[in-house]
Amino acid sequence: NKGVLSMNILPQILKISSKNLLVNHFVDEFKKKIDHLFERFIYGKATHPYLSFFLELQNMMNQLVNIFIGKYFQMIDMDFRDSEERRKNFVINKSNVPRTLITIFGTITFNRTLYQHKTTGEYYFYVDDVCGIDAYKNYDPLVRALLIQDSVLTNPNHTSLFSSLSSLNLLDMLKGQLSIPKQTIYKMKQETKIRKIVYDEIKTTNYTLYVMVDEKWIHEQDKTKPNQKKWIMGKCFVLFTGIKRKGKRSQLVGRHIFMTTSNEPWKELMNEIDKIYNFEEINTINLLSDAGSWILSGAHELKLYSNNKLIINTCEFHVKQKINRSTSDKELRQKIADIIYKNEDKNAFIKEMDELIESKEKESRKQKITEYKNYILKHWKGILNMKYSLCKSSMESHIQHCMASAFSSVPKGYSRKNIETYMKLQEMFLNGVSIFEYYLDTYNSDDNYEFNKEKEVNYSLFESSTSNMPILKSSSNVSHGLHSLIY
Repeated sequence: NKGVLSMNILPQILKISSKNLLVNHFVDEFKKKIDHLFERFIYGKATHPYLSFFLELQNMMNQLVNIFIGKYFQMIDMDFRDSEERRKNFVINKSNVPRTLITIFGTITFNRTLYQHKTTGEYYFYVDDVCGIDAYKNYDPLVRALLIQDSVLTNPNHTSLFSSLSSLNLLDMLKGQLSIPKQTIYKMKQETKIRKIVYDEIKTTNYTLYVMVDEKWIHEQDKTKPNQKKWIMGKCFVLFTGIKRKGKRSQLVGRHIFMTTSNEPWKELMNEIDKIYNFEEINTINLLSDAGSWILSGAHELKLYSNNKLIINTCEFHVKQKINRSTSDKELRQKIADIIYKNEDKNAFIKEMDELIESKEKESRKQKITEYKNYILKHWKGILNMKYSLCKSSMESHIQHCMASAFSSVPKGYSRKNIETYMKLQEMFLNGVSIFEYYLDTYNSDDNYEFNKEKEVNYSLFESSTSNMPILKSSSNVSHGLHSLIY
């Protein structure tokens, strides 16, 4: 009977799963460490017990999780290593190959096995494949998503010193042990996949759409010509359906921002916004700009239907800028402005400007003022259209907020290869897209993938694998291995 009993009990003992061993070890370690923490800070005499307790508690949990995850990965590797599936298809090429990952809990280092396929000869890390760990990337997807998001909110220089990662590892931050090279963050941004975004439709009010347009020149980084200044023209479009005023402040209603460095900005703009605004319902499209040649030459693209009436409005800022550059006499400046905006008298404007030109001695100065005069005359109708527009242009402040502060306010050059990616990330953020969610949803996507900012993030990317060999269920054949690994 004893023999029969032993034979029945032994399989039950061997069925103790590796998972349970790992979990039990984690719980035991947690109890030991939390007891030590209580003894040290609750019953001890710490100088700042509250601060010290929470800092040490966070640090303790990070350390425990790091150990747990490292051993979990090794457990998965051992399951596969001892499986029939592995013996049938793979040979062991090298054991205990180290891998380091920087995670939201800190740095994790673990060992895994390098396998080689018996037929194809290809090398294979089972753990990397089945857990979805990217090859040659030390920072895991969550950390990359946090750093890219923070770098869009501020910039890579600031993010390298302080990021959301800092709040998850406060003790390391306070010790000055948590900093990420800014070039690493730039590299992460460069590798971000830009995918089509499905935005919600924006309803128009009073069947009117406003389109503010301007450009900003960004210094180009060109290693082939280091001593020659080159520039990239960034184009910015701010679309809205109206203005909501609250006290002295105004807010654009139904706003959408589009940014690009493309040579076909209008075509790309219309490919995006015709799905956001219903142009069949829009009767009036007000274009607000400085009347630059590239803007006016493509403005007709806004008219998708016969009922779309396009009105060109020339920004008051640029008109007054031309007046101020023509003369330093404040009274004369005001007189010319009144002729334009109050009297709407083109002949009086021509007469006043001609007298101003004649009063100058230098030919170069005369030519410059003539240039300003011709600009105003050329866009006279657009200037008066702006006067009667219900919504005035705030493009200068928007170009500063949307583009200049991120790309041209710091003395840095950008390559043409990367600037479009940086700009699209900035555009997403300004349009209310969570960069964190966008990155997690798209970093493993193909070119045809569309991101919907309203849907939940698909976290299954952390669970799925391209491998056709599933993780084997916890089995008794590795229990002896787990004992030696954990204890």
